Amino acid sequence: MKYKLIAADMDGTLLNDESVITERTKISIQKAVETGTLFVAATGRPMCGVENMNSLFDEDIPFITFNGAMVIMGKSKKILFNKSLEPNHVKEIYTLGTNRNIPVVLWIGEQLWVSLECEATSDYQKITGADMNIISDINELKVRGVTKMLWMDTPDNIAQFQSEMNEHFKGAVNCHISRPVFLEFVNAQADKGRAMAEIGKVYGIDKNEMIAVGDSYNDISMLKYAGLGIAMENAPDDIKTICRHVTLSNNDDGVAAVIEKYIL
Repeated sequence: MKYKLIAADMDGTLLNDESVITERTKISIQKAVETGTLFVAATGRPMCGVENMNSLFDEDIPFITFNGAMVIMGKSKKILFNKSLEPNHVKEIYTLGTNRNIPVVLWIGEQLWVSLECEATSDYQKITGADMNIISDINELKVRGVTKMLWMDTPDNIAQFQSEMNEHFKGAVNCHISRPVFLEFVNAQADKGRAMAEIGKVYGIDKNEMIAVGDSYNDISMLKYAGLGIAMENAPDDIKTICRHVTLSNNDDGVAAVIEKYIL
């Protein structure tokens, strides 16, 4: 099988534990692109949080952002796909979070909004590089096209909240853990697998010609969608069980190993 597209998650996959993409991985990606392979970074971040990846390429290539809620071209910023949360869900997620006294984050385009300024939200702001705005009226924001929301808490609480929220929303909203301390919410019609399908339509690439690489629960949809789903060694065991193969960890250039074996 000749693979024409490879999609890779960023945190815990493309990036090592220092949030750095290594030289080996950079070179392997660039070589893959030179062969005509479409490389797609698939992340929960907004576009402003992946400009370091965008700078690796001369070409205008698509990025899956907000866990699949938006597909945007890196250079032109043309939006190929966008699916916002329903306004009633925005308010409900916000209320459920603030009633639990945990920080709530929401994104409107590239604008970052938070329920309060604290160490957790300040750290998150540094990761994204976006300016931080404090939410004063959720009713005003809920109708402006909220792409993604996020709760922050301890890993144990986040795991419990994921179970509770999936039961609460019963498929009306996609709720999944991205990092152990983040529970993310997007439209039920938005996930990384659907985003890959949209890219496939634009570029004429069948899912069997795609590789997906990831390490966490927000990657499941694309790992299942792609013809070849590959888990990182640092992924939880239940992520590994749904994949055909397991590569090296994010600290051992696992994505580079995949590209070298299946593309180059």
